[in-house]
Amino acid sequence: MIRPFLLGDIFLIQRLSRQATHLPCVYTFLQPQSSLSIALSAVLPWSTAKMWTYVLRQDGHGLVHEGFLQARHGVNLREAEIVCLAPSLDAPKGHPAIWNKLLAHFIHEAAARKLERIYADVPDQPLLVNTFAAVGFEPFTRQTVWRCFELSSTLHQRDIALLARPRTAVDDWDLQRLYRRSTPEQVRVAEGADADEGAPFPPSENLSLGQNVLYVIRERGELIGAFELTHSPHGVWLRTWSDPVEPTLRTLRTLFEQALWTTMLNRWGGPLYFAASDYQGGVSAVLEEFGFVPFCDRVRMVKHTIKWVRESIFNTTMVMDTAGEIVPTTYAPPKAVGAPNHSTSRVDSRSSV
Repeated sequence: MIRPFLLGDIFLIQRLSRQATHLPCVYTFLQPQSSLSIALSAVLPWSTAKMWTYVLRQDGHGLVHEGFLQARHGVNLREAEIVCLAPSLDAPKGHPAIWNKLLAHFIHEAAARKLERIYADVPDQPLLVNTFAAVGFEPFTRQTVWRCFELSSTLHQRDIALLARPRTAVDDWDLQRLYRRSTPEQVRVAEGADADEGAPFPPSENLSLGQNVLYVIRERGELIGAFELTHSPHGVWLRTWSDPVEPTLRTLRTLFEQALWTTMLNRWGGPLYFAASDYQGGVSAVLEEFGFVPFCDRVRMVKHTIKWVRESIFNTTMVMDTAGEIVPTTYAPPKAVGAPNHSTSRVDSRSSV
C-alpha cells in the first residue's frame, strides 16, 4: 500500500505535485525544489542527496486512494524533516486520513533507520496542526515569519560601525552558554540539545543549504549576541540569539543593525526573512523599526521516535518449590447405620491407687 518511490510513479508525482503542501518555509523561500526532482534524487545511483519519497496507492478505496510524502535528513544524521505532503488537505481529493497513513508509515521507517527526531514546520492552521498531532507530533514553539524587502533606506540613515565578525572556535563555549540562556528548556529538549553530547550550535534548523554564516558580537570581550545568515539567490534567512537576562532595546537594535549591515556589505539580494519565536519578547517593535512586516505564522512540531537501548541484566534461574512427602494411611469405610460395634475398648492397665 505504501512503498518507496519507483520510476513508474513519475506521472503520479507530477500530477499530485500541483496540489502538494510544501512545509519548511525556509526551503520554500530560499531553495525551491520540485517534488519530482526530490523523488528522482533518491533513485539515481550518482545522487548523494539524503531524501526519501514514499508513495501511497490503494485501489478500490474512495477516501484514501493515492498520495505521497517526502522527507530529508537533517544536519544531524539522527534527525529528519518532513518536506512535502500531497495531496493538500484543501484539494478536491485531499483528506487527513491520507496524511495520517503516510506520516504513521514514515514514523515506523524512521525508527527502523535509528532516527530519533522528526521535525515538521507546519502552517498555524487548526486542521494541519491537528492532523500532525493525531500521529504523535507535539508543538514546541510558534513562530511569526517577518519579511523585509528594502534594507538600504533604513540603514543609510544610521552611522553604523561593523562590530560583527565570523564565528571562530574560540567562541564555541560562549555560544553554547548563550544558547542555553536564550532558549527555554522545553525547546532545547525538543531540539535534542540536552540529549546529544557535542550537539552543534545551533542544534536545530541549522540549514543544510551550504551558505550559512554565523557571526558574533562582543563588547569589552563579552559575547552580547550572535546571528546566522543563510543566503541564496532567492533571499536571506536571519536567526538571532541574545541574552534574555537584560533584554534591552539597545542590544536588539545592535544585533539587527549588524545583521542587516552585513547583508548589505555582502551584496546578498532578495528579501530578508526572520522567524520570531513566541519566547523572543520585544523583537516585534525592533522588526517594525527596521521595515519588517508579518508574513505568515508557523508551528514547529517534533516527533520523538522510539529509541532502543541495550542494558545488561542478571539471568536469574527459576526455582520451583518441591512437594512435601505423602504418607499413606489405611482407609476404613463408613459404618452402616445399626451395625454392631465390634471394636474393643482400651482399658488403662494402670490401676488407680
